[in-house]
Amino acid sequence: MALGLVMMTGLQASAQTDTIVKNKGWVERTSMFGLGHTDILDTYLSQETFAGTELRYVSQMLRQKDGSPVVREMTHQIFVSSTGTRGNNNSLLSAMYTFMLGWYYQPTLSTPHLRVAFGGLADGTLGGAYNTRNSNNPAQARLSLSVDPAVRLRWNFHVGRFPLTLRYAAAMPLVGLAFSPNYGQSYYEIFSQGNYDHNVVFTSPFMAPQLHQMVTVDFRLWRQTFTVGYLGDIRQMRANNLKYHQYTHGILLGWRY
Repeated sequence: MALGLVMMTGLQASAQTDTIVKNKGWVERTSMFGLGHTDILDTYLSQETFAGTELRYVSQMLRQKDGSPVVREMTHQIFVSSTGTRGNNNSLLSAMYTFMLGWYYQPTLSTPHLRVAFGGLADGTLGGAYNTRNSNNPAQARLSLSVDPAVRLRWNFHVGRFPLTLRYAAAMPLVGLAFSPNYGQSYYEIFSQGNYDHNVVFTSPFMAPQLHQMVTVDFRLWRQTFTVGYLGDIRQMRANNLKYHQYTHGILLGWRY
């Protein structure tokens, strides 16, 4: 049990640049590399749950113009995983790319010490999974597009004379579209024979509840700003008599400059 808890933590390193553009506001850029534990179920490929390691790269840019309450976000993520079951280690290989484009409103109640912003994201995902043990239906595609309500928080505070910054970001898909084969339907039927069977489905929190969040604390050490925190990425969908989930958890460790 203790080993399982250790495996459910990851390590993620980040590099971030804050730039003030003269007469144009500020720009904040972040690059992150991560290592975490992921848990995957896809009943199109197998009735078993797969667990293993995920590698992740995140590139993010936040921008705000002088005098404007609007904060813009552009985020790219690439994550790959190698997972397996007790009897078949490393038998499920997955890779996904996500793109988020968002706008936040930062109300006037925000201060230099506390900044809160509320908004929404256009969230797109493209990728797939391959089961090395399957001869029939060995691969599954991931394709979705959604609109996500989102929130960001940044709080500057001190512990004694030691300055710290707490950051929190979360997004939850509200409505969208996703691709899914039907139960028992092969990709040959869909793409070679053109047999469409409700393969584009409407998504909502009732059949695809998801949550993406990250919380970090920044601190100064040796003239460098370091970051430690937690990453949680919960993805789920139930469609066409099939179930899918992918749960990723990790500990974040990195730096800003």
